Amino acid sequence: MPPEGYTSVTISDETAAKLTEIVVGQDLESIAEAIDYAGDVARDPETLSEAELARLLHRKLAD
Repeated sequence: MPPEGYTSVTISDETAAKLTEIVVGQDLESIAEAIDYAGDVARDPETLSEAELARLLHRKLAD
């Protein structure tokens, strides 16, 4: 969340690219939804199906 009085934040090109991958891969409608999704996954990995978890782990290991 941006500091009080601000309505946006700046992210790196790398972060924007990863969020775009989440938008496409999860069929989301916006970067905001991708941020929410990534936050939910980080907080509660048990909500992922085994296939999603395997795919995310594969991507992490490939990077």
